[in-house]
Amino acid sequence: MKSFFYLANFAIRGLMRRKIKNISIFVLFGLIVFLFSGIDMMMNALHVQALKALEVQPDIIVQNLKAGRQLPIPMKDAEKVKKIIGVSKVVPRVWGNYFDRYTNANYTVVGVSCDNIHRESARGILSLTRLTHWPLKKREVLIGEGVLKARYLAVGGRLQLERADGSPINFTVAGSFRSEVSLWTHDTIVMTDKDARDLFGMDKAMAWDLAVFVPNPVEVAKVGEKIANVLPGARLIAKQQLVRTYGTSYGFRSGLMITVSLACLLAFLILAYDRAAGLSREEQMEIAILKAIGWETRDVIQMTMLQSLALSLVGFLVGFLLAYVNVFVLGAPVLRIALTGWSVLYPPHPIPPVLDISKVFGLMFLTVIPYISVGIVPVWRSCTIDPEVVFRR
Repeated sequence: MKSFFYLANFAIRGLMRRKIKNISIFVLFGLIVFLFSGIDMMMNALHVQALKALEVQPDIIVQNLKAGRQLPIPMKDAEKVKKIIGVSKVVPRVWGNYFDRYTNANYTVVGVSCDNIHRESARGILSLTRLTHWPLKKREVLIGEGVLKARYLAVGGRLQLERADGSPINFTVAGSFRSEVSLWTHDTIVMTDKDARDLFGMDKAMAWDLAVFVPNPVEVAKVGEKIANVLPGARLIAKQQLVRTYGTSYGFRSGLMITVSLACLLAFLILAYDRAAGLSREEQMEIAILKAIGWETRDVIQMTMLQSLALSLVGFLVGFLLAYVNVFVLGAPVLRIALTGWSVLYPPHPIPPVLDISKVFGLMFLTVIPYISVGIVPVWRSCTIDPEVVFRR
């Protein structure tokens, strides 16, 4: 054990003698780990947030599709779906996207009954804050924290929106709300069904879609077939289909970011190839001196592996910790824009940490282990050369 500490001490001192080269390797190694681990952390965290939001979504969403475009669906269709065996509840929903020309942001406007809001709050999905009274009255809204800040509003203030024909409609801010899934509620405006219909110009006999709840997950596919028979031409979106879509979407976006980062990976591969191709004159002289004073080939290889391990492992840990702080403490200001979506109202606070240990070790295996391995062969070759031959070169 004592000899190992002496060997480790000599290896560290050897790294200090070549500061410029080793610092450049350390910086490049840390940058590669920072980019790849940061992208992976961000993608996983957003995916988990999306899955949390989907937990409270209906099992099947029924949309009225005409000529490839979604149109409002008649309320009478909800009665047809309710009669299907296996369906516990059908909720006609009134909601849509509203573009605010004052902030150039898109809001999600949802029209719900006060009972629905109370039920979601009781389940812990929504957290109502600064609520003046209950229930909501006509021309009153609950708004997400992002809308509150974007429009410089306060509870009790006035929020002006515009109908499709351009005529203004004024609302009183009765309170704000937030959710454990910040990406879900940050840009949301909640109002009563009647006010939402008035804002979007939707007839009371119509809804935007139908939310169908099926208690038994095994029956979802069969219920979907029955709904398709009852409502020919309707588009059905199952919750599991949304789960797969979100997974594919975030996987595609993270793939684009990783592709952009391939330049750093290429630099790392060039570095590894240069290390495998051979040692510098200075390194060969150092090995020759060690062989001349009695070091064994095994000792020289062990020292080189310790140097590579120390350099790559410290670079990996620093890059990984910087990526963690950037994503889960600072909120990843650059990566967030590329991976969250098209909305301009992003939650300012960081996403809750999500860490996959298996991926951490996988990234370590793909970076640290190859860098250590490629240095063994050139060192072994230098050890086989007679020290006198090296001195005479």
